[in-house]
Amino acid sequence: MPRKCTKIEMLLDEIFRLKEHGKTYREIGELYGLTKEQIKGFVNRQNRKQRLLDQGYVPRPKGRPRKNAVDERTLLENELIELRMKVDVLQNFLCAIGRM
Repeated sequence: MPRKCTKIEMLLDEIFRLKEHGKTYREIGELYGLTKEQIKGFVNRQNRKQRLLDQGYVPRPKGRPRKNAVDERTLLENELIELRMKVDVLQNFLCAIGRM
């Protein structure tokens, strides 16, 4: 039997709203076609993430890190170098045609 896929993160606000209104994990799970354990695990994960964020934890992006992590300063420096090269090319062109 194929597994029914559900993006449970999209239900985050609704699940916590139902939990605040006193619904049980089983009732919430039946409402969305999920099991009690899935809802319980999801709520526990979200609570753990929120505790970490409250303590000042900065989440890192998932997956393999890039070889060359590029920050904004590096991007600006690269753009400056590229613009200087273009200015040099234009000055050389103007000198070659006798306008400078």
